[in-house]
Amino acid sequence: MERCMSLITIKHEDGLRFTVSIRDHKITVDAPADQGGGGQGPAPVEMLTSALGACMAMHVAKYCQTAKLPHQGFTLDLAYEMATDPLRVGSVTVDITMPPGIPDKRKEAIKRAALHCAVRNTLKETTAVDVEVGE
Repeated sequence: MERCMSLITIKHEDGLRFTVSIRDHKITVDAPADQGGGGQGPAPVEMLTSALGACMAMHVAKYCQTAKLPHQGFTLDLAYEMATDPLRVGSVTVDITMPPGIPDKRKEAIKRAALHCAVRNTLKETTAVDVEVGE
């Protein structure tokens, strides 16, 4: 297995608000106010779902570039439902809206491209998560 050397750092700011540092980027993550947070950023489950959507979008864009299909301004709308025992995202629905004029056979290829992304593959498979606590 290839180890990714990208380091992501999560720093507690206050309450349920954190700063996520990825390379030169900073993202505020917070719980919604009705869940005890300040609502100052997306919640972790929203970040997970948006990571899935962004990964799918990049694969769709790469496919469209290679196939020379119009794709400027295409969108993905994602909705998720929570499940319990254990608490998790139980399902995600993805609606991809492409510009007009894409043939049906190309729409199936676009769907396959979206489903091929690494985040979707990670969610589909069992992923080992190792946690260590130190001072």
